[in-house]
Amino acid sequence: MSRPTSPTYKTRNWPAYNKALKRRGSLTIWFDPAMTWEAKPTGKRGRQPAYGDAAIQTCLTMKVLFGMALRQTTGVVESLLQLIGLDWAVPDFSTLSRRQKTLKVNIPYRGSDGPLHLLIDSTGIKVEGEGEWNARKHGGAKRRVWRKIHIGIDEKTLEIRAAEFTTSDVGDAPMLPELLDQIPPEQEIGSVTADGAFDTRKCHDAIAARGAAAIIPPRKNARFWKPDTVGAIARNEILRTSKCVGRTIWRRWSGYHRRSRVETKMHCVKLLGTRLTARDFDRQVAEFQVRVAILNGFTALGTPITEVAG
Repeated sequence: MSRPTSPTYKTRNWPAYNKALKRRGSLTIWFDPAMTWEAKPTGKRGRQPAYGDAAIQTCLTMKVLFGMALRQTTGVVESLLQLIGLDWAVPDFSTLSRRQKTLKVNIPYRGSDGPLHLLIDSTGIKVEGEGEWNARKHGGAKRRVWRKIHIGIDEKTLEIRAAEFTTSDVGDAPMLPELLDQIPPEQEIGSVTADGAFDTRKCHDAIAARGAAAIIPPRKNARFWKPDTVGAIARNEILRTSKCVGRTIWRRWSGYHRRSRVETKMHCVKLLGTRLTARDFDRQVAEFQVRVAILNGFTALGTPITEVAG
């Protein structure tokens, strides 16, 4: 039996998408003269902060985009401000390092009309240790540290709507309720799509509590659960359907293939760097959130619209 030929796709908005790709390199999307660069008075006793969160996040954005150290970042930002004609003071490297630990990163998103269809995925990202080639060739160092990143994207806009950062010993499934909690209660969730690692009672109950449909394939050796909750009843129906029509047909019928979009987005997260440069956990959280803000900014500029060509 011959394998079916894979369909080919054609991009329908090349002119607009080409302009969006060019704008991703524009400095105007990161430096806005109307932003609040200096910090507002806190009303508390003691020394007041000199720079607002927008200034710190802008500098850290340059650091992540170009893969620079903190001292190099301050030099680049000073040069850019001079070219733009803004006489703003630039925080030094020690200020950036200190503020990064407690920074509340502003993650923009546009949102979409109608119910939100959330795509969930988790993966690991390196913090310390030798590279893959060196580890394979020479064995690498004994100390290799990883972190786990968990994201949920909007299927329609491809923007990251929920993000979590944990240590490597935290599983994928326990973080799904945490991701759902980041979605405002007034936002209707139509469906939540994830892989088989999220086929747990807590995940299905959390999805059912938001009134959403779970698109999670049961494991091959899955058994029916006791139908004592709404989530368990919905999961049993998925298992019954997949056994009746087959796992392949169920995935095609349910639209499970849409989850590939969140895997592509996870690849984009690692295109900004295969490892995190920060050593402190809180600073690593801020570095990851800055990546999320950058990717949402890129996505808002434009995405390709494709269709099956044949």
